[in-house]
Amino acid sequence: MIIYVESKEFHYKSFITVVKPDDKVARVRAQMLHILYEIGREDFQFRLRYNGQYLRDVFSLTDYKLVPNSVVQMVPLSESRDDMSDLRSMSSSLTMNFDPEKEKIPSVKSALYYEIKHLNWRERLVRDMHTLLYMHSLALFLYLLTSHWYSIFWLLAYLLPYWYLVPGFTRIGGYIGNTFHRRFWFCGIVGIIGLAIMSVAIFLTVDIITDIASDGCTNGEFTNGCSRQNIYSTFIFGIHALILLASNITCGLVLYSFRIEVGDVIERYLVQERDIEDVMKLARSSKLKDKRTAAYEMATMAASGDDNKFRIVAEGGLDVLIAMIISNDEPTQEYAVEALSELITIQSIQDNFVEVGGVRNLTSLLHSNSARVIQESARALYTICQSDENRHAVAEDHGLMDLANAAKVGSIETQRMVASIFLELVFNSEIRVHLTTRNTPAQALVHLCKSNDWETMRFALLTLELLAIESSDVVCAQEELLEILLDIPIRTNDNKLSLLAGKILLYFAEHDQSRDTMLSMPDLKEILLNFAKTNDPVLQKVVIKVVFCMMDTRELKERARALKLDQVLTYCMDHAIDKPVWDMADQGIQVINSDEDNFPSLPVLSTFEKLGMGQNNSFGSRASLRSDPSASGSQRS
Repeated sequence: MIIYVESKEFHYKSFITVVKPDDKVARVRAQMLHILYEIGREDFQFRLRYNGQYLRDVFSLTDYKLVPNSVVQMVPLSESRDDMSDLRSMSSSLTMNFDPEKEKIPSVKSALYYEIKHLNWRERLVRDMHTLLYMHSLALFLYLLTSHWYSIFWLLAYLLPYWYLVPGFTRIGGYIGNTFHRRFWFCGIVGIIGLAIMSVAIFLTVDIITDIASDGCTNGEFTNGCSRQNIYSTFIFGIHALILLASNITCGLVLYSFRIEVGDVIERYLVQERDIEDVMKLARSSKLKDKRTAAYEMATMAASGDDNKFRIVAEGGLDVLIAMIISNDEPTQEYAVEALSELITIQSIQDNFVEVGGVRNLTSLLHSNSARVIQESARALYTICQSDENRHAVAEDHGLMDLANAAKVGSIETQRMVASIFLELVFNSEIRVHLTTRNTPAQALVHLCKSNDWETMRFALLTLELLAIESSDVVCAQEELLEILLDIPIRTNDNKLSLLAGKILLYFAEHDQSRDTMLSMPDLKEILLNFAKTNDPVLQKVVIKVVFCMMDTRELKERARALKLDQVLTYCMDHAIDKPVWDMADQGIQVINSDEDNFPSLPVLSTFEKLGMGQNNSFGSRASLRSDPSASGSQRS
């Protein structure tokens, strides 16, 4: 399949790589190294990112759900242009003369140079094969003049598959022609037939030489066995036997060269197993380059399997990584956080990390100047929030303030991750109480609701909805949120987002101050109609209940009548999806058009009843937060 690679470092240029779905990410990186070599940028160091996630060399493309024609971003390893000695450092003093089967590859650049040298050698071999083919074709005509002219038939049997199957190859263009996929067949068939014909040519040469020797060519006469034709035949068969020998040797070398294709050596280097002891020595070094390399190596090792995670921790790697994430070097911080993200997927390691206070260091990185460091820190914190026992550590100290900062300054991917973290935190009752006592988290959630990423908005709205379990005041105090909620049906056609907005809007409609603000809006009718026009029965009920909240007193009912909210009820009645919607709308119309002090008889909804709205759509809150309907009837917001 084809994968496109783009980079801001190379304007107006998209690179194309051809890979298999089960190939490792290292294979794509290897192909890109070859492309960069061709344009003179082999020293350019980069990482690959897809859907906001950095791709690790040891994982396959299917692990990251890459499909044909996916676009992968190529991101420079370091923002610093004066330090090109980063982890996969390309020192010019490294040699290309090494055997990857016997020696440890010293750097990825040496692996690249080895592959280039090998591919150049293959190109010369294939070119030599084509040259030898022309020589064999000439021999076909020369055979007609020999004493064994019928040899052309077995030589023709050799040349026909040779002509058809001989592959074309260049280092830049790769294999050429329609039969390159049969290159192994070529080496097998041509090699076997070539050996047979070479044996025949040698036999005929020896046989004719024997005849010439037995006759003796006396008196310089070219008669009988010492005829000119026999001498000519000896020369032709002998020379052709040498050419056949050269062809067979070249054919064997070509077959041997097929053992390495583009990316094989580089991939082996990128995913090779490192010695944890050597990595830890680098990590404890005083040199920045060594620390950065060690951080990357530990991230790679941790990503390759659980065994490596335990090996890193056993060698004291957890303490080393915690120290690295407070380093002043951003790449070191980034790789260290990546390594920690992998390590803490093991519960026992995560518990140890939380116990030694590592979470505080992670949350402090949310103030970093590097967007990548913030994103990786948020990813690690999200992993911790998956644990019911450890998520408290994220909300302690200044954790909530740090998350709020990341929500405002982070990238789209970071904001989505932060919204997910808040959602995980709010499911804990103690943390939920803590969230309602501070205004900053709610402000951060309101900021996330402005995102153009619908997933971020969904997580933020769900969190705000659950915050209302503890205190609707903290939600209604966010005046900017009201405008965002009312605007959602215009911004998106997603009925689920509109339903979430409508459910939160109920809290504003029940709150005296925010309800007064809503009734002051001259376009309130059109806004509510936008919600009702989604033709979702649950959302229509929400809209009707919002209108009911506007008729709690005579004064409110007069204002609702002036805004013509009865038209909203009429629309819901005319477009009712089910009978309960029609009944509710009908009752509302009777109330709003009546001059009597008959106010809505619908019971005040409990918070848990509001949470249950849309439950059949599987878009509500966790089951653990939904009360039994029979129990919720007695509760009031």
